[in-house]
Amino acid sequence: MLGHYDPYLVALSVVVASFGGYVALDLASHAREAGRGRNGWLGAAALALGAGIWSMHFIGMMAMRMPVPVSYDILLTALSFLLAVGVSGTGLFAVAHGGGGRTTLAAAGLLTGFGIVAMHYVGMAGMRLPVPLIYDALLVVASVVIAVAASTAALWLAFRTASPMQRLSGALVLGAAVVSMHYVGMAAASATENAMGHAIVAEAVPAGDDLGLVLSTPSLAVGTGVGTLLILSLGLLSVLIDRRRSAERAAGQEARYRAVVDTAVDPIVVIDETGTIQSFNRAAETTFGYGAEEAVGANVRILMAEPHRSAHDGYMAHFRETGERRIIGIGREVEGRRKDGSLFPLELSVAEWHDGRQRLFTGIMRDITARKAAEDALHRAKAEAERAREEALAARDKAQRADMAKTKFLAAASHDLRQPVQSLFFFAHALSDRLDGHPASPLLASMSESLNGLRTLLDSLLDVSRLDAGVVTPAVTEFALGPLLQRLADEYRGRAAEVGIALRHVPTDGWTRSDPALVERILRNLVENAIRYTESGRILIGCRRTGNGLRVEVLDTGIGIPEDKRDEVFVEFAQLANPERDRRKGLGLGLAIVRRLAGLLGHEVTLRSRPGRGSAFGLTVPSVAPRQVMKTCRPAAQPAANGGKGLVVVVEDDAIILLSMRTMLEEWGYEVVAAVSADEAVGTLTSLGQRPDMIVADYRLREGRTGLQAIRDIYGVCGVRVPALVLTGDTDPARIAEVQQSGHRLLHKPVAPEVLRNALNSAA
Repeated sequence: MLGHYDPYLVALSVVVASFGGYVALDLASHAREAGRGRNGWLGAAALALGAGIWSMHFIGMMAMRMPVPVSYDILLTALSFLLAVGVSGTGLFAVAHGGGGRTTLAAAGLLTGFGIVAMHYVGMAGMRLPVPLIYDALLVVASVVIAVAASTAALWLAFRTASPMQRLSGALVLGAAVVSMHYVGMAAASATENAMGHAIVAEAVPAGDDLGLVLSTPSLAVGTGVGTLLILSLGLLSVLIDRRRSAERAAGQEARYRAVVDTAVDPIVVIDETGTIQSFNRAAETTFGYGAEEAVGANVRILMAEPHRSAHDGYMAHFRETGERRIIGIGREVEGRRKDGSLFPLELSVAEWHDGRQRLFTGIMRDITARKAAEDALHRAKAEAERAREEALAARDKAQRADMAKTKFLAAASHDLRQPVQSLFFFAHALSDRLDGHPASPLLASMSESLNGLRTLLDSLLDVSRLDAGVVTPAVTEFALGPLLQRLADEYRGRAAEVGIALRHVPTDGWTRSDPALVERILRNLVENAIRYTESGRILIGCRRTGNGLRVEVLDTGIGIPEDKRDEVFVEFAQLANPERDRRKGLGLGLAIVRRLAGLLGHEVTLRSRPGRGSAFGLTVPSVAPRQVMKTCRPAAQPAANGGKGLVVVVEDDAIILLSMRTMLEEWGYEVVAAVSADEAVGTLTSLGQRPDMIVADYRLREGRTGLQAIRDIYGVCGVRVPALVLTGDTDPARIAEVQQSGHRLLHKPVAPEVLRNALNSAA
């Protein structure tokens, strides 16, 4: 193109292009750092880049001094400006939101380059010349290549310049590239010399149209450049102000963060990707023994124990290469290392974050030495508790074995003691019938009284042993309390009168559900206790309703029981008014048996008492609806052929007991077959040809045989089931349960003659 360039305007275009590039890069860098308003700052960067490129292009065209007047089409000139801003914004937003990858960068650079070329040649088309322009194809291609390269460089620099010097260097490169593209594009346009000469001769000043504007004065170019620089300066000033505000906010946040971190009770350490410590709070100083000035800048390995100390750098390198996380976001227990080399347990959690420039890691630690000590103490306590539990179980097993051994001992001792006592009973009773009126009768009576005392003691011990062994099974049924209380009153009224005590009972129509035999045993003990400890006055037996139950009470006007002794009277062998242990006042087992029997039945025993005024023992039982009693009668037993009471088979391997029992039964009028074994009894019965009316067998016989087996053998000979009694001195729960399951009546040795006689009479 004919003409020449104004060097000052060319220089101005270079300045505008470079300054526009710097402002655009600065705004793009701020957009990358800004958390809020990022798109706004990207738009400002696009406007700065587009305005700088267009202004440089417009000033460059006006820098050309041609021999013909030049005017510009306003619409095309405005379109060129919009193209410059639009393609710049498109490229910046594409790279910013597309991740900045190579493919995205290349595509955005190509698009932006073609857009700038389009802006340039649209601006060239807006020139109004009297002659047409001709473009050199090679130079046009060169301008396109330069535009694409400049655009790609601008977009790449926009998100990689961090410091002002980097942005300045990038702006100079970008300005030079844009200026080169423009002037290469200008050089590509030319007009023939003849055509230019004819245009000069024909018209010194071309006629403008409505859309044309003659802009050829240098002052307009300078004004455009100054205006652009002013606008760009305002943009730069705004980003500087925003940076200052951001810095103030960051300083405030840093102060708050530092206040939180420094006052935290747990150590907090911040490191970068290389493991270099960037922050070290006061708790970390106290915990690890390093000052912040010592720790900051050092590798975090100084705080680690092996093997983490040696493996840390490799882990960080692996994380940078692969992004694989091994401890980030996962709390775990590690060992820390103090400045003095001592190790201690730590609980560590690591978080990853970015400050806009680099990746950082915050480690929050907690010294768990005290917790570990507490856990160890807890483990030791658990171990000790487990040992104590095992010892307790062993002690329980030992106690159970001891209790079982005691039960077996009592069973064996009871049997061995009862055998001679039983024979003494039978001999004494036989002698009493023969010595009636004899001078020796008083001695025999004293001996019988002593035997009764011994029997009472053995019976009480047996009761306690059986209850403790748990072999007593209640036979629960519904029954009327009135007849039971009447029978007890009738039985004990004479005995009470002998000692000057009036005994009466209050009739009742109440019914209950329980074991009548065990309830009777409880009430007998209470009545006997009342008679024993009442010197004068009266005893009352009665029943009253209490809610849904009945309370059977035995009230007396005896010596009473102090309040602090009321629990003690239920203990075995406890007798408050019998310090001399007078056997006539009992053995101290009655109330112990009462409490055990009541517990077995699930009934409550109550006690009210006032010393010197008397006591009231109560047994609370459930109440049930009364029902009608069916009256029955039993025909009298047929007399034996010989006029006696019948034939009784006695099987006992102890010769002395066998002899004494035979003597006593014959005195009572029974015919007796005495045998030491089942075979002997069967042989005798076979020879007699008689069927027995009753069988009395000891449980333990010779050669490991039992009384139950002997009874079955006799049943086999007789062909019918006859009444049978089993005598035993054994308290073994298994033996007792075996006899009870057989259906035969069980009597414990020593058996009082009256008890045996009543048993024979009731079974006949």
